[in-house]
Amino acid sequence: PSGSGKSTLMHCMAGLDAISGGSALIGDTELNGLKDKHLTRLRRDKIGFIFQAFNLLPTLTALENITLPMDIAGRRPDRQWLDRVVETVGLS
Repeated sequence: PSGSGKSTLMHCMAGLDAISGGSALIGDTELNGLKDKHLTRLRRDKIGFIFQAFNLLPTLTALENITLPMDIAGRRPDRQWLDRVVETVGLS
């Protein structure tokens, strides 16, 4: 329901908002007190974001938008995974 804290929870779990009490863990990593550099690395390597608004780069193709986080991280996508993603979202 509206106002129940869903967005706040998601922001805290993504390390976008600091929590005021308790703890938030991604795997074995406690988010409280992580430096920006470590949060950036954690977001890049462990968290995927799907925004309500389409935050796509219009100068990139659909495939380039899908693989952009991996490109930034210096990784190559698994071809089977990429094919499955493209098919699942109806881009094939």
